[in-house]
Amino acid sequence: MTSDVSNESSAYKAMKPHWALVRALLGGTEAMRAAGTLYLPQHARESEEAYRERLQRSFLFNYVESALGTLAEMPFTKPVTLADSAPEELHALVDDVDKQGNDVTTWARNAFSDGLANGLVHILVDFPTVDRTKVQTRADEEEAGVRPYFVHVTAESLLAAYATVEGGAQVLTHVRIRETVTRVSGFEEVAVERVRVLEREKWEVYEKEEKGAWTLVDGGVNTLGVIPLVTWYAGKPKGLMLIRPPLLSLAEKNLEHWQSSSDQRNILTITRFPILAASGVTDESPRGGGAELEGLDAEDREFLGKAGGRGGIAIGPHSLLTTSNPQGKFYYVEHAGAAIEAGAKDLERLEDQMAALSVELLVRRKSNTTATEKSINTGQSHSKLGAMARTFGDALELAFHFAARWMGVEVPDDKLKVSVHTDFGVEEGDAQGLEVLFKTRAAGDISRRAFLKELQRRGTLSADFDEELDADFLAEEGPRLGTVGRQPRDEPQPPQPGQEAQEDGGDQPAPGKPSSHAGGAS
Repeated sequence: MTSDVSNESSAYKAMKPHWALVRALLGGTEAMRAAGTLYLPQHARESEEAYRERLQRSFLFNYVESALGTLAEMPFTKPVTLADSAPEELHALVDDVDKQGNDVTTWARNAFSDGLANGLVHILVDFPTVDRTKVQTRADEEEAGVRPYFVHVTAESLLAAYATVEGGAQVLTHVRIRETVTRVSGFEEVAVERVRVLEREKWEVYEKEEKGAWTLVDGGVNTLGVIPLVTWYAGKPKGLMLIRPPLLSLAEKNLEHWQSSSDQRNILTITRFPILAASGVTDESPRGGGAELEGLDAEDREFLGKAGGRGGIAIGPHSLLTTSNPQGKFYYVEHAGAAIEAGAKDLERLEDQMAALSVELLVRRKSNTTATEKSINTGQSHSKLGAMARTFGDALELAFHFAARWMGVEVPDDKLKVSVHTDFGVEEGDAQGLEVLFKTRAAGDISRRAFLKELQRRGTLSADFDEELDADFLAEEGPRLGTVGRQPRDEPQPPQPGQEAQEDGGDQPAPGKPSSHAGGAS
């Protein structure tokens, strides 16, 4: 029994605030509202009631979600391929790489999207626990359907990872992965928190008891001798499990837009209700303000008497304001509108900045070849996203090497190559036009079909990109977080009673994020 198996590493704690912001933004308006003052501060002297009203009037313009969906899709507009020279045993994994029916392209798209959002993602190459007295040979494994499979481990699931340097290479020595399993108890579902511990010699699974203690419930020998976990970094890491997520600057601007938009909506609400003022009115009436109201019944007069005691006057379409003072007058005071205009300009500025940041990863730039960019010719232009797709292919390649080790198959490095599409991007001179394209799509001013056609025309998408086939892929992945129940933008909604047309809504669907789980090495 242990009490600290769920402890988080210092790297995990440093990354948590970044992940929390991205997760909240991808959760949409509902998640941002639920975060409350964490992302929408309460103004000084603003009452709780006023803050709650302002929060409920705030809506998220989700640029991060739109940009992530588009960027994460580009490397997978063509299938991920395993070299023909790879062993047949590995090719047999391609069509169902996770034992859940997902081929390597679909699985990779989801993992890449997760890594692009959070800065890193992990591939655990797991192998089922088997009774070695019955399953002893490779033939026995094939007959029993026992084989390695890929597990998508999210950044937030990996609590800790430690490594040592051996022969100039970094080798993992300890990994802790958090997971949740759901068990049915009668007519109730019970979520059980677990932590899986992987080391080079063994694996263990701990479950959290009701009193908070952790109990060892499973374990065994790691016959592979190494921890079969591959970590893909979406950029240059700052250390083991440490990196600045590539979309963090966009997320921070989206947060700034959320706060500015909330203030703008609040001031519009205030200015839509002008204040009634009076001058030259004596304070003679017990109803307050010296005003005499005619044409009211007994109930109205009783209410008005109470309002007058507070210095207020009830105003309505059936009320008449009069005063005995010939110099007295009533009038409305309205906002001049300068603050509204300033707020609108601030929102436009933020939206322009978000458009620029969302395109940044696609801009092709020239650079010299380095040791880590062997596939790039000197002086050839490439985008940051293209470089990320290339390194993601390297991560998949390493994962297939682990799969080969599980099956006892020897594979020379030059025989195992995984290819991910990288031929996309926009030249620096075309970046401005692409920024405008991203902005108009995010604002809903053009359809998804027009957006994709423009990307294809500019060479950002391949010439053989099939929109209908891609739509089928999106439908298989399910709705993006925050879009459940909405109709796709390109499908008009039927008119509602009393309306000629219903405004369309909803964002384009994007890759669904599979639940993370980690099997035990055996």
